[in-house]
Amino acid sequence: MNERGSAHHREADNHGSENGQRNVPAMAAMSVFAYRTWRRSMRRDPVPMHNSSLTGQMRVHEILNGHPRIIQVLLAICSLKDEFIKPPDYTSVQPLIQEYGYKYRPWFDGYIGAINGTHVPCVPPSENADGWINRKGFHSQNILAACSFDMKFTYMLTGYEGSCHDARMLGEAIAFKGFPIPPPGKFYLVDSGYANKDCFLSPYRRETYHLPEYRRRRDGLGNRREVFNYTHSSLRNCIERTFGVWKARFKILKGTNSYPMDKQAMIPLACAVLHNFIRMVQVGDPLHEDYARDYMPVSENVDVNADDEVDDVVFGIGPSTGPQHHDTRRDAMNMLRDMMADDMWDRFQSAPWYRTTQALAL
Repeated sequence: MNERGSAHHREADNHGSENGQRNVPAMAAMSVFAYRTWRRSMRRDPVPMHNSSLTGQMRVHEILNGHPRIIQVLLAICSLKDEFIKPPDYTSVQPLIQEYGYKYRPWFDGYIGAINGTHVPCVPPSENADGWINRKGFHSQNILAACSFDMKFTYMLTGYEGSCHDARMLGEAIAFKGFPIPPPGKFYLVDSGYANKDCFLSPYRRETYHLPEYRRRRDGLGNRREVFNYTHSSLRNCIERTFGVWKARFKILKGTNSYPMDKQAMIPLACAVLHNFIRMVQVGDPLHEDYARDYMPVSENVDVNADDEVDDVVFGIGPSTGPQHHDTRRDAMNMLRDMMADDMWDRFQSAPWYRTTQALAL
């Protein structure tokens, strides 16, 4: 990653500065931003990109483009990230795992959430535009996020070039960006764009994985790897649902704008703070309930920059003593995954009630 592009995500990492917390007018502006963002999310008509007078009808784009305190607005919201975006509870089994214990226990009792990347369209800096083109061919900033199984963000890193690999972002998040490493015995679910090692459990490669692929099949689950991958996918899918409701509520995340890149990097984090705030205070949020339902179609966020193999993307926890240490960490997680798959397959074959619940979910 070049220095010019990475400067934007370094700046985006410092949103919790004291300036935003001390600035009382900025806190008032934050309320305006939150309200206008909510109003925008309730509108179904497209929002034209233009400037207008700051009237009671102004919209999110107009606030961001014309509000004299836009930096204070975003800083004010982002200064709350440590209050609203924080690691999950490590001391108990996640509520969703308990609720659907017949499907996930005991194998996922130690799992605390899921991680993935998603892309938000951007207008890149002119001096380095090509670095922001992802493999689907459009300019974007890559967003790395973790969420709990109840669809709240527990970590977010913004402002990386669209060409950056998700796994490399995770490596930098661990090394430099304050990613919350869980205690021993706690794990995150990741897709095959990440290596299966340390506290990150990925699915088996070259096997059916994504839920729509399983639902198109008529032959059911045929072996231990498929049973594991299906169960893993159905639980890890919480990150796709979280991205789905986040982007559905905050339409500004789906379009491009002409704001400087440092502002563009702050917007997804601000929307994540507001997303978590809504999850905390609004019981029965219909948009969340729609995306939490199994039948609600969501886009599987297959990393647009993911190669089939990620072993060359080095990241890890703790000191490394070279390739042998890297292989040991990977072998340990491969062994854990095989043990889980064997146990799931044994139950699938021997317990009709478990086989029935898995078949009904397809």
